[in-house]
Amino acid sequence: MKRTSSQRTAMPQSLFVKAVLPFAAPILLTFALVLLVGNHWPRDIAPGSGLKLAGLIATAATAFVAWRYSAAQLDEPKACKFAALLCAVTALLGWPVWSVGVLPSVNGAIVRGQSTVHMTLERTEVTHASKSRKLYYWAWLKPDQSDAVIGSGRYFISEDVYNRLEKTSPATVKVTVGQGLLGARIVLGYDQR
Repeated sequence: MKRTSSQRTAMPQSLFVKAVLPFAAPILLTFALVLLVGNHWPRDIAPGSGLKLAGLIATAATAFVAWRYSAAQLDEPKACKFAALLCAVTALLGWPVWSVGVLPSVNGAIVRGQSTVHMTLERTEVTHASKSRKLYYWAWLKPDQSDAVIGSGRYFISEDVYNRLEKTSPATVKVTVGQGLLGARIVLGYDQR
């Protein structure tokens, strides 16, 4: 009896570089936005108005484009399936980067429909950034009306706003919000009532 040895599928070396594109693309775009735009566009998304679905769509589109680009030179179906799996895995690693890096900045490029929401200040909070001495400041807010355009939750605030809230301890806060380019609500400012 002769043993038949199955032939291994040869993968081009560039496949792995191309398959990392769905993860690298949002990171590179985030750095480009930081360098080109900086803090000129508001990007503080209100709780309950996230961009996770938009991030998933961007992830899927990036994975598909990277797969088509990497599978263009592959002839065997096994190699194409492997490339698709590799692109999908690296794209899922890029999903959080799309959702909290690139898309909030793009969302803040155009702000329309500004309104003011009266909210009850429940408490303030300070947290440490991971592996850093940097501090993050938060305000736990709840809308006074049930049909408010933004929901209750933990809102990111600047150190100046935190100090003002701690100094005066207001019962309510006026939060100015607007709708961004991608539809998510953006917090534009805080005023005491």
